Amino acid sequence: MNRRNLLLALPLAGCVGASLPAQGDTAFIAPNTRFRIPPPSLLNQTVAVAQTVQADYGGVGMVFEAQIAITPERLDLVALDGLGRRALTVSWHGHDPHAEAAPWLPEGVSPANMLADIALLYWPEVVLRPALLAAGARLEATSSRRTIYAGGSEVIRIDYARPGWGGQALLRNLAFGYSLSVNSVLLAP
Repeated sequence: MNRRNLLLALPLAGCVGASLPAQGDTAFIAPNTRFRIPPPSLLNQTVAVAQTVQADYGGVGMVFEAQIAITPERLDLVALDGLGRRALTVSWHGHDPHAEAAPWLPEGVSPANMLADIALLYWPEVVLRPALLAAGARLEATSSRRTIYAGGSEVIRIDYARPGWGGQALLRNLAFGYSLSVNSVLLAP
């Protein structure tokens, strides 16, 4: 695997981990912190959003596009690389998410970590708090920031320029050393 492919895979995945469907609804959000991703049914919302995501891992950046459609019954995500090629498709209907990765993506891509980042960014606090507590983590939140602590340390910080699905956010995973700058456009409420 060359450096460019590795750098593409890490931001898309959040971090290197297991592929779906095995443990598809859980992801490590920090070392020793396994987060069970709350399902779309707990969001209890219908939303469609287009996103431009600028990822940085170890000082090397890349940009990718994503489209996410969520109803209480399902979540569908399509991620495109900078050339417009479909890199990853994730469908979550029922208990476990299912992912299809492009053959050119490295094996270490973890769609579960991408889903975890989406949940941490957008799921309501009332849904996130119990899931994070079960993982041994805790959430502190204001209208413009979410901070997640695990093992006595800050592991993730999310700052919102404009909160919500149609806004801008910066997720910094301090534990794994990556950041995602997300600009979202709401397509349907």
